[in-house]
Amino acid sequence: MDIPPGLIETPAILRSGGRTDAIHSSFMAGKLVRIRRGFYVETSRWLAAQPWSRFAWTVAAAARAIPGLVLCRETAAFAIGIPILRTPSFVECVAPNPSRSGRHRPTLSIVSAGNGSQHVVRDRGFPLRYHVNPEASPERFGEFIATGLLNTVLDVAFSLTLSQSLVVADGVARALWKKGALEQESNLLNMGQVAAAVQAHPHAAARRRAELAFSLASPLAESAGESFSRAAFQFLGFEQPELQHDFSDAGGFIGRSDFWWPGREGRKGVVGEFDGKAKYITPELRNGATAEEAVYNEKLREDRIRPLGFGFARWGWADVENPERLRRKLIGAGLLPGVRPRLLVTSRG
Repeated sequence: MDIPPGLIETPAILRSGGRTDAIHSSFMAGKLVRIRRGFYVETSRWLAAQPWSRFAWTVAAAARAIPGLVLCRETAAFAIGIPILRTPSFVECVAPNPSRSGRHRPTLSIVSAGNGSQHVVRDRGFPLRYHVNPEASPERFGEFIATGLLNTVLDVAFSLTLSQSLVVADGVARALWKKGALEQESNLLNMGQVAAAVQAHPHAAARRRAELAFSLASPLAESAGESFSRAAFQFLGFEQPELQHDFSDAGGFIGRSDFWWPGREGRKGVVGEFDGKAKYITPELRNGATAEEAVYNEKLREDRIRPLGFGFARWGWADVENPERLRRKLIGAGLLPGVRPRLLVTSRG
């Protein structure tokens, strides 16, 4: 996890022999937000920041202030660098003993009566929430201590919705594949340790949730948006597509699509593309191109795929968060949903 610039730490200043009088004066004047004792961010910077930046500052402050803090669930995934669906509402940690479990009071504070302070007070920051986890097996990831990859993905799958757990499961599968610990065509249930942990869980509903997420998990999913889309396909009753399918024409290799549904029973195949921001701003997904070049290359690729005669659907976050809109787009491209029980997929994960 990258910590955005702007976090002010009085313990570090004091250790270097500096003084913190100006920091305390600025806090009392409302110019600084105190995330927790000893950790501050400029009020204007806090108010302008995206939720994930605020969360990253809060996680860093907690980890640096509390010796031995072990992060878990989606917070652990965030700290490790695994994609998550939404910024969590809490910094989730492993309880050192059962008596410490549960939600703790928020520590975010500001001294002022201005409009900005009202926004800070309304948001309330990210309180700590401790969970009992006897199987935590903490590992160090940079400056953070967190549950390991497998323990993290198991925790998420047992406790959260399919949309949240599939985003994390795909990210973990991709990380394991990059380490050589998982085949590209495998899913997480192919790992004996994961399958055994699922079968050992005492609650049938949690086992079913985890089995579904792990059976779908794939190293080939490249973004949270793609994973979120795949959870929506399950909810809507569509067949799960092939991921990263190659296309060629008379001019040679065109590129890979996010999703591909081969034609069946006389119906044409359908190409699906999740048009998320990450595709254009993430260097790994741009293959060395600039953001502007990535947008242009995407248009050229689509212009070459469409004449092949396949159906084509493109959607974004708003469509997945409103599954009926996504359903109409997929049906319009030529897909037909099957009949299966629906599974909850919501805009909050």
